Amino acid sequence: MRICLVSKELAPFDRGDIATYVATMSRALAAAGHEVHVLTAGHADWQRAVSQLPGVHLHAVDEREGDLKGAFPHAPLRHAWSAYRSLLELHARHPFDVIEFPDDAGEGYFAMRARRTLGHFEPAVLAVRLHDSTHDRLLLNRVATLDMDTAQREHMEDTSIREADLVLSPSGPAMERVRTRLALQRSGVVIPPPLAAMREPLASPRPPDGRPQVLYFGDLEYRKGVHLLVEAMQALFEQGVVAEVQLIGDDTRTGPFGRSLRHWLDQRIAPAWRDRFHFAPPRERADLASALTETTVCCVPSRWEHFSLVCMEAMAAGALVVGSDAGGMAELIDDGRSGLLFRSDDAVQLAAALGKALSSPALRNVAREVAPARVVSHCSPDIIVRRFEAAVADARPHRHPGPVHPEPSAAAGSVPSVSFLVPYYNMGRYLPETLRSIRAQTFTDYEIILVDDGSTDPESLAVLDALDDADVHVIRKPNGGLSSARNAGLRAARGRYILPLDPDDLIHPSFLEKAVAVMESTPGLAYVTSLVSYFIDAPDAPVGGWIPWGTERDALLAENVASTCTALMERRLVEEVGGYDEWLTAYEDWDVFCSLAERGLTGSVIPEPLFHYRLRPDSMTRGMRVNDRYSQLSYLCQKHPALPLHPERTLRMQLGRAQRQELQLRATGSVSPPLLNRFADTVNATLKRFEGVHGTLRRAAVWVAGADDDSRPLRHQVMERFFRRRN
Repeated sequence: MRICLVSKELAPFDRGDIATYVATMSRALAAAGHEVHVLTAGHADWQRAVSQLPGVHLHAVDEREGDLKGAFPHAPLRHAWSAYRSLLELHARHPFDVIEFPDDAGEGYFAMRARRTLGHFEPAVLAVRLHDSTHDRLLLNRVATLDMDTAQREHMEDTSIREADLVLSPSGPAMERVRTRLALQRSGVVIPPPLAAMREPLASPRPPDGRPQVLYFGDLEYRKGVHLLVEAMQALFEQGVVAEVQLIGDDTRTGPFGRSLRHWLDQRIAPAWRDRFHFAPPRERADLASALTETTVCCVPSRWEHFSLVCMEAMAAGALVVGSDAGGMAELIDDGRSGLLFRSDDAVQLAAALGKALSSPALRNVAREVAPARVVSHCSPDIIVRRFEAAVADARPHRHPGPVHPEPSAAAGSVPSVSFLVPYYNMGRYLPETLRSIRAQTFTDYEIILVDDGSTDPESLAVLDALDDADVHVIRKPNGGLSSARNAGLRAARGRYILPLDPDDLIHPSFLEKAVAVMESTPGLAYVTSLVSYFIDAPDAPVGGWIPWGTERDALLAENVASTCTALMERRLVEEVGGYDEWLTAYEDWDVFCSLAERGLTGSVIPEPLFHYRLRPDSMTRGMRVNDRYSQLSYLCQKHPALPLHPERTLRMQLGRAQRQELQLRATGSVSPPLLNRFADTVNATLKRFEGVHGTLRRAAVWVAGADDDSRPLRHQVMERFFRRRN
């Protein structure tokens, strides 16, 4: 087979689990006779990887954004787009049989969408391998903050898994966890990662000072359960156990509310035991073997692991591993023989398992004999490659076929397939160009309904009078606003589908053909839209863009992630939700998408910039007052209370977005601290100039406020007193 592994991370440039897996798997596949390509991020020391991956073809992602420059608010989205465009070129030269992406960061997001909406990457099986999701990282690290960038990253990862032809998982528990969370209709295939190389089992460790050594190897991260290890070992020390703990890895900001975990761990270590915990900087994965030579027990205390490469490699070396039973380690460790398991998140059970491991030379001897064979039976490269080949063969007949394109000529009969709805109010300057973009469509089975919403501008009225009635159906009505105009067009529409298009925007000639193909090839779909390019004067000179998500119910009340107003929609469904809400003076299209999503209907996004949005300084959204914006957002929240599947997640997105905006404003100096804070700071600074009275006034403020702690800044105590008086 011709195989492509797509991964931003690759050993030896990166040292994470994904990087190690891609390097190891590509070598194993190449050794089995397959033609293997790896598409990864570019690096200066390219020859280093080439020398370590013999027989593997390496390709660097072209990270340029192209025509959508500025459309990517965060790096994972931008890289996924660049990887998709680079993969298109690579697949054109080397048609692949299978393309595998990691779930992390949603690198396959645009490729999966392209298969379903554009039919790209045939005849390849598009696979996603479960490694480590953003959802799990946030949950297991107890991170509550959720801004829109992070929410989009979660959406990209989840969409890639849902739309993949084949989902590969390193363990059964990992597959079941994802299948349950995403309500997948099919099961994935469990294929553990291959073992890089077998080594001779280690001899009995000889700690340099005679004390048993417990090794933790990996980043100091809350979800990795390092705090459980610290707590468990201190409990053993109090029982008289003599041992030392080696913690090798980088600090992370996964302590309480983004603080240093290393600092938080230091605070949890009693002074009597500080000299028994040794923190060391991170080392390469290849250095694990040397670290194990002085280790009595290797501990992997993770709160959850899809699959632990540290556990696998330590067992392969014959080390006794104590690991949690959450995730893949429960499948790898035969409890009591090839290692010991403890109940995850249970420091008491971990202490008992570590105590048993440290006090039992016989158990360590058994593990030295049994553990390597256990790993070989699960992770031998030959076995993994055969299982991968079988999984691809089974998935091939069931891969998504892509859309079936309609004929690019008008269908027989008098009823058109599509009705364009063009609301019009004093836009004569732009309308002719918009109509030309409609008439240039390769799919021609449509009608144009133009609703004049009481135009008053003579030039705009003259443009209307000059229109060909045979080509454009003009409806004239008194001014009632955008929703009223769209509803008038909706009532007159005859097509199965409607496509609202504002009279200053443009669409690519293939928009309609591609959108209709997706709608007719995907039963139950409510709408189809595309990526958006922004322009000022000419669509072929874009100045930016935007990436709609499609339907994401939790995010949809935080931001209109579904689409722009320009989306091909099933007319019947729009009518059933009541059309456009005429109480709204803006966001009427957002409201329609909320109504459709609330009924469980979904939309799709074509990963091409087929919609061209004209940037005008006098546009309605740019001229909207701040109060109007938030009033209408509040109205949407009130109108669609059942929309979010997880309301707390929606609220976290709204808070995360507000927090980011406030931080950006503060960074630019656009927002000052609250008035009371500034007043208290000024008073405090003034009083500090009079040292003789400052202490007295501080004590007086504390006494009046009734505080127990006079160490707080004076402004805090003044504020407390102020609020107590007000209440």
